[in-house]
Amino acid sequence: MYAYKKPKLDEREQAEKSSIIFWLLIGFVTLFLFWAPFQKALFNGNSLNFERPIYSAVIWASIFLFLMGIYFFYFWKLRERKDLLSLFIFLIPLTYLISLLPAASKYSAVNLLLIQIVFVTLFLIGAYLTKSALGNKIIQTGLLTSGYVIVLFGIMNWLGNGKVAGAVIGWFSELDAAGLYKDAVMTDSNGLRLTSVFQYANTYAGFLIALWGTGLFLVSKNRGWSKVLIHALFLVPVLVSFMLTLSRGAIIFLPIIFFLILIFQKPTRQILLLVHAILSTLASFAVLSKITAIGIDVNKEFSASLSGKGWMLLIGASVIYGLLALLVQRFLAPALESKLGNFHAKKWAPFAIPAGSIVLGILGVLIVMATPLKNLLPENVRIRLETINFTQHSVLERITFYKDASKLFADYPLFGAGGGAWSSLYEQYQNNPYTVRQAHNFFMQYLVEVGAFGILILAVLLVAIFAIYIRNYIRSTEQERDKHFIYFIFVIAILGHSVLDFDMSYVYIGALVFLCLGAMIADVKTKEFTKQAVPVKYAYPSIIIVLSIVTLFVSVRYLSANSSYNKAVEVAKTSQNYMEIVSPLNNALDLRPAHPEFVLFKVDMLSQLYTQTQDNQYYQEEITLINQARNKEPYNKLLLDREIKAAQSKGDNTKAADLIQYGMNHFIWDISFYERSIQYQVSEGLKNYAAKDKTATEKNWKQATEIYNQVLVKMNELSKLPEGQLQGREFDITNQIRSSIGQMQFVQGKYADAEAMLLPFTTMELKDAPEQIGIRYYFAALKKQDKTNQPALEKTSVLLPNIQHDIDQIITSTPPLQ
Repeated sequence: MYAYKKPKLDEREQAEKSSIIFWLLIGFVTLFLFWAPFQKALFNGNSLNFERPIYSAVIWASIFLFLMGIYFFYFWKLRERKDLLSLFIFLIPLTYLISLLPAASKYSAVNLLLIQIVFVTLFLIGAYLTKSALGNKIIQTGLLTSGYVIVLFGIMNWLGNGKVAGAVIGWFSELDAAGLYKDAVMTDSNGLRLTSVFQYANTYAGFLIALWGTGLFLVSKNRGWSKVLIHALFLVPVLVSFMLTLSRGAIIFLPIIFFLILIFQKPTRQILLLVHAILSTLASFAVLSKITAIGIDVNKEFSASLSGKGWMLLIGASVIYGLLALLVQRFLAPALESKLGNFHAKKWAPFAIPAGSIVLGILGVLIVMATPLKNLLPENVRIRLETINFTQHSVLERITFYKDASKLFADYPLFGAGGGAWSSLYEQYQNNPYTVRQAHNFFMQYLVEVGAFGILILAVLLVAIFAIYIRNYIRSTEQERDKHFIYFIFVIAILGHSVLDFDMSYVYIGALVFLCLGAMIADVKTKEFTKQAVPVKYAYPSIIIVLSIVTLFVSVRYLSANSSYNKAVEVAKTSQNYMEIVSPLNNALDLRPAHPEFVLFKVDMLSQLYTQTQDNQYYQEEITLINQARNKEPYNKLLLDREIKAAQSKGDNTKAADLIQYGMNHFIWDISFYERSIQYQVSEGLKNYAAKDKTATEKNWKQATEIYNQVLVKMNELSKLPEGQLQGREFDITNQIRSSIGQMQFVQGKYADAEAMLLPFTTMELKDAPEQIGIRYYFAALKKQDKTNQPALEKTSVLLPNIQHDIDQIITSTPPLQ
């Protein structure tokens, strides 16, 4: 370690590079860039399945935040704007801390708070460690190399070499039983799509845009053959992978990023970027159809020869473009420099070529898609391109998500509803019964989580960083500009694409963005403050160290709880002994008492024990656990379901009805709550009918009718959705609703209505209770009208031999209500 002396700037940088902490931090970032992607890119799905690697990342981040605090004791001082921003960045986790108070889910909100600490750590490392040429070189190399590894990993899975890829990363990543990384290639309604480590094609496409833009920039700026060739060889695999994602939004967004890259370059570089973009695209599309077809075939049934052919095509196209790139940089680049010397000085010069490229790009797309040239594209790619419009379901659905997010924000405008607010609350605000736990827009999701205050803090941070970076960029030499430009590309590509999707829900992606945001201002030259706040110099690192220790303690605690839960799950697979299972589970609950999935596991066991033994102790423990958890997780549907079942098992139908009504109010498109509510009201009405309590009966049936009418109104709303928009989950008259309403109508003497309501049961297999009850009341309604349906009766008699007796019993036991 070194005592602080006030050295000159170059001496300070030399001391930083000599510090062991510098190398530990650089090492952390490098390892993180290679480890994190293969943990499902640290996707934050607000559930137990995704939490373990995230807590591991938080542990490492807290350790290196601690080191950063020590580092700052020696090398940080409030001198310039970058140092102010290093203070300001902590307002990001502060907004999540504040939003913990009104949080819809304490579990999700705490996780998001911890994730912000990871982002802050990466921001600080980017801001201070990429200032030195050595630190900048190592981090850039790690960033790009890890990105290229992700691309190769994806291609290996596409070409059928998933087991080989799995064997390489299996020692630190989770694989399935077949030794494959799950869903690196996946199938949806659009066909086979490449997702690589992300398990989601659209986010992978956004990441590839950043890699593609960076690769083009590095190829066009370098002259040395090795630097040109390294990045040129990967441009074709990146572009091929990009097309294999079948991401329409990314295809639209890619030229926007290319345009933004162009306007920051001088005209000579702009021409080179265009040339390389065209050449690499031609090389990619020359092999795209065959590689697409090979991937589809080998993922159905592996063929070594086909896989080898795919690799040869890809390598061949990459090498051909690589050689062309070398020739362009060797001969064309110097010629352009000499020919366009005076053109650079014109004010409009930086915008002429980007504007022209847009026109050429639009013309090129129109020519390809309007002529037989489109048939050269793979069928799945061609279909995706042909269906790009503003009436396609993905566009309409996203617009709906954003409108619903606005409604949610209106109820929590100032500080938001906490981390994970969208996944917890969206069902209360949704326009139709979709199932989307991510808002498909980072900024809208951020808005509902931390409110206007939080989004304002983020906006100020981003505007300040971009303003400082662009101002410094304009004043710098070309060599100085190039040092940190790839960070700018990554930020605009990923944040820009995050307007269309939930890329930032991947902690790995978010960490990249904050690392690059910090690096964007690392080498910025700004005027130093005349007054130095000396106390801040020591207070700030001290606060960082305290924060890192608290974060480390919390994350280790949570990881330990996760381990205990997993142990309980493993024991449950081989043992039926309650005490053996519950021992590690209780350890998990001691560490995280309100973790919804821990609670659900134990509640299910207690419910089974109560059913078997009728021991009230188990019931009381079950209710206590549910109440404690629902106090922290009031909108967790699974916990609500368990509480409803617990009340019903105890015979407390009134409480169950109140809970069902709560479910209808907060999960407005979940038909099961309407179904249960109608069933309850009709059942209570039948009891009151048997007791000859006309007032109570009519009240129950009025409520059942009102709820049924609500279902009809909502079904009518769904019928008015735009033609291209998907409805989402089914929302229709269920067999239970049909059976309940039919029984009620029969008892009310509305036999024709009951007949119409129950008629669909005549075509069913009558396997469950609602169908069997419904068919009996159907025939009873017919008999009351002196009508018959002999074919249906004969068919039913085979399935229900006592049907005639049941019909007569229904009729004789249902006298008119006086």
